[in-house]
Amino acid sequence: SSSCLLTTPSCLFVCPTPALEPSTRCSAFATMSVGSDVNLKPGTDVHVFYRMSKRCTPQRKYFAVLDPRQGSYRPRTGLSDGWVPAKVISTKSDSVEVEYTWPHFATCRGHFAERDSGWTDWYSPKEVRLSPAGQVGKLNPAGLDIKLALLTFRWGGYNQVIAPEQWGDTGSSVSDVFIDSFIDRAIQPTLGNDFEVWTVYVEDKTDMEKLASSAHLIFGPTHPSRRAEYVGGMYHLYPTSFEEGCIPSQETGSDGGAALVDQKSFFKLQQAVERTGIPTRFPHPSGFYELLASKRWTYMMSLTPHLRVPPTISVPRMLCEKSIKEAASNAIASLTRVKKQQALLRGEPEPKEPVSKGVAKLGFSWEALDVKFWDGQGGSKGLETALFNLTQNIEISQELTGQPHDLEAIIVQEYCKHDLEIRLYVVDGIVQATIYTKFCKIKDNLEFGDFHELFEQEKAASAWCGGDLGALQDGERQCRAIVEHWMVWVQAQLCEVPPAIRFDFFMGRGEKPGSAVVWTLEICELGFSMLGEKELPNKVFKAMLGKCLGGGKTGSSDPACLPNSGPRVPPPTTPVPAPPAGAVSSTAEVVPPPAKVVTPPPPESLPPPKPADADVGVIIPAEESSDVPNIIHISVPAGPGVTQDQALCTGKYERMGNERANGAPVWTNDRADRFLYHGNDDNWYVGDEEEMDLGFDCDQGYIRHESAGGMMPHLLEGDWERGEEWIEDPAITVNLDGTTKPATARNAPSTKGAKGKSKRRK
Repeated sequence: SSSCLLTTPSCLFVCPTPALEPSTRCSAFATMSVGSDVNLKPGTDVHVFYRMSKRCTPQRKYFAVLDPRQGSYRPRTGLSDGWVPAKVISTKSDSVEVEYTWPHFATCRGHFAERDSGWTDWYSPKEVRLSPAGQVGKLNPAGLDIKLALLTFRWGGYNQVIAPEQWGDTGSSVSDVFIDSFIDRAIQPTLGNDFEVWTVYVEDKTDMEKLASSAHLIFGPTHPSRRAEYVGGMYHLYPTSFEEGCIPSQETGSDGGAALVDQKSFFKLQQAVERTGIPTRFPHPSGFYELLASKRWTYMMSLTPHLRVPPTISVPRMLCEKSIKEAASNAIASLTRVKKQQALLRGEPEPKEPVSKGVAKLGFSWEALDVKFWDGQGGSKGLETALFNLTQNIEISQELTGQPHDLEAIIVQEYCKHDLEIRLYVVDGIVQATIYTKFCKIKDNLEFGDFHELFEQEKAASAWCGGDLGALQDGERQCRAIVEHWMVWVQAQLCEVPPAIRFDFFMGRGEKPGSAVVWTLEICELGFSMLGEKELPNKVFKAMLGKCLGGGKTGSSDPACLPNSGPRVPPPTTPVPAPPAGAVSSTAEVVPPPAKVVTPPPPESLPPPKPADADVGVIIPAEESSDVPNIIHISVPAGPGVTQDQALCTGKYERMGNERANGAPVWTNDRADRFLYHGNDDNWYVGDEEEMDLGFDCDQGYIRHESAGGMMPHLLEGDWERGEEWIEDPAITVNLDGTTKPATARNAPSTKGAKGKSKRRK
């Protein structure tokens, strides 16, 4: 059997015996192998790699505490994953039975495992190490070098975290499921058992206040975690402005507001731990996390035109307490003034009418809660109701309930008419996933409901854009261009690129088919809902681990360190069409990114380039050839059968330094979203970020031409071809002087293979 059930007077334990590879790092410990020269006789002193979540039932999880008082008094803290002392009881061919010899195991509620209770577990031999001389029975034995130690702050209240199903199998970011998923999917596959997790359980703000005032004493250089090569803090709690335990918090979700804690005490704690020298590795450093969670960035950045934030203002709480009516009137006047200023900054005509629809929302609010729609047609009454609901009383579960929060202001924003939301997930600076979502109705209480998500562009266009796929594609291009700007802003706050972050946009169809209008809706911190996307969690967890181990991208003037080296999309080259009548929009163009940034994916993710004499034509090394130009001009004239993506291959291409593709140089256009490269099938291609993400080890693109004995692309004779059917097109030009040909009739498809693209596919 791969597991056993052991009953003690204290609890029921589920004891799996996974076979995990040990760390390759040197250690004074000897890893056991049943049947080896080491005789694991009963009574042998060992250390075993204990994981709380794997060895205990969800209802009663025991962690090892350094001192019994650390398990009795709040805030309770101890080792939840790591090496603990034990004694061999018996062995089998593939497992070792041990009895724990560490005397202090406690739960987050302060229950203790009984000493000498006969609590035994079966372990894989790879999870068992001989205790070195002089270190028998010690929780942190000398000679055990740990690569990574994590200090996790997690919920320890009576009500257990219940993650909504839409979060997927990794759970919500405040759940043990999320923490265990990070360990199972990233840490152990990379480090084996060369890590440990110290857990601090938090019930309310008094726990955080105690920790904040003494963090330098508890988590300073003498804390056991500090012996690790890398140490990081992780905060799996929701900072909120509401009083802890109040009705609005208890009515949040289905778990009674589990993990909602006082935001002021939370950030005081986080900052105190950071001052001890333990960097935050989840979700973000304290200053940036507070900026995102408070949503203050919305009104701070509303007058930065190219970031496309809807007109947004901050309504001081004191105005609402003085007079709701006066506050609403002032808010609409201020919101209208911001909208006019946005028009001025974008060079648009000044709007004639005041803002008539919007939303009012609270900072430090989660799961799309505390957002109220208001309609101000004919006056400010709608906004008055929204402000009253958010500052005074609100109906919850058919009961009138007070709003006991300490926010100094309410955020008011113009409502953007839209067709759907586009969520872009950025991992290590690269857009790794796109999900399309929509709240399909405004409920009777003026909150947004009936949430749906779709993962395919075509289905989203059909369901929510009237089948206008071109409009959705145009909207997504604009969103990606705006992400370029936002990532520079993010780096300005952090001096590095975060492991992951999510940007949400509203998108509405423009006046003309195939056109769109977009607005920045939300910036979501690491820990965002991944909505069950299958591949995204592993990418996020890998990036998180990279940051924990001192890697990831950092602030630098080196272009290789600048954000978003992944999918590149061009900003519109013509003004964005206005939306239908009644839509809140702008006719200004999305400003292109401030500078061309071309960064290849991390080296470990790229396939090795093929040698020059591999199964492709011989490519002349760039440094040895006088035929390698720095600039190449490409023209793909519009005409019958030419897609927009193919036409976007037109432009000036500049050589990407020493970048090589299958032994040949690579060029990129001014927008950094098209790449002229040599494929692995002896053809020259123009592709996009999809090919770059593959390290150009592929045979696909929008246009192509067969190579000829190492000849550079501008010297090739004969017609270039367009995908998907690989149609020869005499109108395509690739040269050094930028001369073009008129569009001509399209020829018959080629019979040669490889993958052509008429539009970008994801």
